[in-house]
Amino acid sequence: MSIEFKIDEEKHIKVLDALLGDADLMMALNAAEDFEAGYQLVAERVPGLSLEEFAGSMELLRQVIMAQAEKGQVQ
Repeated sequence: MSIEFKIDEEKHIKVLDALLGDADLMMALNAAEDFEAGYQLVAERVPGLSLEEFAGSMELLRQVIMAQAEKGQVQ
């Protein structure tokens, strides 16, 4: 089953900027108790970010990380 997330490119860039520009935020997101807590952390830095947009951005990040992990594996 595939879930499609929609996110505005500008909002995704703002999420990336917030995460990549603040190591403390990235660590707090990784330590968040649940998805909603992570959303709240990021939404404080990205005004107007919806839960759906956050989910879409996190899915895009997951896909990039998974692709990089596959490229890094020795075959």
